[in-house]
Amino acid sequence: MTPASAQLGPAAVRHASPVLDDALAFRLHRTNRLLRTHLARFLDRHVPGISPEQWFILARVAQGPRVRQVDLAERVLADPPNVSRLVDVLVARGLVRRSPDPADRRSWLLSLTKQGRQVTARLLDHTITERQLVFDGFADDELDALAAALDRIDANLRRLLSSTPPP
Repeated sequence: MTPASAQLGPAAVRHASPVLDDALAFRLHRTNRLLRTHLARFLDRHVPGISPEQWFILARVAQGPRVRQVDLAERVLADPPNVSRLVDVLVARGLVRRSPDPADRRSWLLSLTKQGRQVTARLLDHTITERQLVFDGFADDELDALAAALDRIDANLRRLLSSTPPP
């Protein structure tokens, strides 16, 4: 530790450290990749061929009777063309139905088919159990603090992204 860093708190030292494993952003990225890999394996065990991104769409469509396709991009953290391709696959598999939006002829409304409802219900039961395994050993107050911290990081990043034009 340098004399200057000795006067800083642990968080400031961590942010100034050149060691990648000290960087919280890297650790979040690494954990995100582990979560995605775990989710992909989990989904493949229960419904082979469903990607995490497809699952996010199924889960979002299951939350409402009819969901506008254009509204899914932000909610599943994907760009609109990618959402369209993901929905195409789910429609082809018979899990999602597209219907014209009577309020906007350029938009589609999505709903789950009978098979989509069955698959989603089965996966939701398993995902709740799996979440409990992923967060095993955490107290409720720790999970609440983690959720609050992630919300703050999310808000900071959204603010930064909205104030910085893309390259």
